[in-house]
Amino acid sequence: MNYLRRTALVLLLFFVMIIIISLFLSSSFQMERKVIVDADKEQIFKQVNDLKNWKNWSPWAVKDPTIYQDDRLFSEISSGVGATFSWNSENDKVGSGKMEITQSNPNEYIENSVDFGMGEVIGKWEFNDVENGVEVVWGFNADFGFNPLAKFFGMFMEDEIALNYELGLKRLKEFTENLPRIHKVVVTKKNLEKNLWYLSIRDTVDQAEMNNVHGKVYAIINKYMDEQGVLSDEPPLVIYHFWSDTLIDIELGIPVLDSTITGNDKIRMNKIIQTNVVTAVHYGPYDRLPETYFGINEWMRKNKVVVTGPPWESYITDPAIEPNPEKWKTAVYFPIE
Repeated sequence: MNYLRRTALVLLLFFVMIIIISLFLSSSFQMERKVIVDADKEQIFKQVNDLKNWKNWSPWAVKDPTIYQDDRLFSEISSGVGATFSWNSENDKVGSGKMEITQSNPNEYIENSVDFGMGEVIGKWEFNDVENGVEVVWGFNADFGFNPLAKFFGMFMEDEIALNYELGLKRLKEFTENLPRIHKVVVTKKNLEKNLWYLSIRDTVDQAEMNNVHGKVYAIINKYMDEQGVLSDEPPLVIYHFWSDTLIDIELGIPVLDSTITGNDKIRMNKIIQTNVVTAVHYGPYDRLPETYFGINEWMRKNKVVVTGPPWESYITDPAIEPNPEKWKTAVYFPIE
């Protein structure tokens, strides 16, 4: 009993000492690491702002790549303010926790809160233009409050966290510098001086079927136009009425000179009314069109314009004539007030 008593007394004294010593320890911890990345700022920002992209460069993906492979661990919206990611790894170096993006200023700043049982932890990202690229700053702020164990942990935190941050920034640099460069999107605002009449077929298709839709539909419309003797002097277009991860409400059309044609049970005559538009020309393969959409959306956000309808694409270059995708031109339009 005396042995047990002495042991209990020693443990009690030990914990009392920890509490007393912790009173003199800092209740917060701050750290940041930097790297210069020779890549498009938009590309770098998207890798951090979309939590699903962390699998491409995260230091914890090296230790346990499985944590990023289950989409159920991400919120429905995986990028921007409100996006969350939860993980639970058997690897002690990864552990478990939850991250949420709390601030997101496009191409400039991101802040996220992290909960892994050590008090309030804030991650901060800055993306600064410098002479030889983009300076990416990854910061870490922790507030331990009055938790004595967390305060002691904070004394040794920098060595572990710094290694992870340095590895993550190195991998982010390597990954983004190997991505295709975003061409500079030149956005203009203009007025469509007249209605644009076109024959079209509208349908809802699965995302996986998109690659096979355009050629088939345009062939059907072209055949009908040949039968009716209808001429066109504008490139084919496609209007995206609705787009989700699985389904697309798409309308494919060919502009026509004769607006009196009524169409048939499948092909309809429609028009894009005279209106103001924001437009930009995309240069290159179709799979990089999202880059041009991103540039247009950024321009509209900064200029506070109001979109009044679905966007459409006009295929200036015919792939059947020009086989090199790098030479393709596609005009993108958004109708605005």
